[in-house]
Amino acid sequence: MLKTLLIVALVAAYALASHFALILPQGKTIAAALAVGVPAAMLLAVLTQWLRKRRWLAAWPAALGWGASTGLACAVILMPLWWLWPLVLANADTLYFVQHVGTNALLAWVFGHTLAAGTTPLVVTFARMTQPNLPPELEAYARQVTVAWTLFFVLTCVISVLLFVAAPLAAWSTFAILLQWPSVAVFFVGEYALRKIRFKQFEHASLKAGFEAYRAYQNQSAKASSAPTSS
Repeated sequence: MLKTLLIVALVAAYALASHFALILPQGKTIAAALAVGVPAAMLLAVLTQWLRKRRWLAAWPAALGWGASTGLACAVILMPLWWLWPLVLANADTLYFVQHVGTNALLAWVFGHTLAAGTTPLVVTFARMTQPNLPPELEAYARQVTVAWTLFFVLTCVISVLLFVAAPLAAWSTFAILLQWPSVAVFFVGEYALRKIRFKQFEHASLKAGFEAYRAYQNQSAKASSAPTSS
């Protein structure tokens, strides 16, 4: 619980800092740094891990190998960023806009492409993690929820574009930065409440149980993908 509260606090602090840095006249440098900082840190972690597993580094002593892989990853990421920094600083608002629309468009695709014929809707897949023998009415409802999430993210993209083009930056930032994840949380909790009201006769897994089932599924998938294959 403490870990969850800490994550929520960090996300809220990041959103508030990004919002005010973006709309205040003297905050552009901080806004640009925040916009590229998180993606750069994530890319740094992934690239460092990938380099450390290369054969020519794997044989090095642990500390020396991590140092070399981290230094090389920093150089690969920071050198282009240093060169592009003036462009990033001059277009910080556009960078936030691209990140927001791109993220929601990707989420719309993640949900929407599972609605194609011959595929299993994403929310149906999630539901089966806690209830393998899903009743037909719940399966139909889970498909409708998949459609709803798809429309939610598509509508978010549309509103974001309209506000960015036609409204003051502060209005767009309030919607895209401050309200993005709270709106997702409200939609998520609201759907859970609606499901419990609509299907009172079924025993519904709690939100915590759903997250734990998803985590177990992810762990099993990771172990299966990393397991050696027999020739």
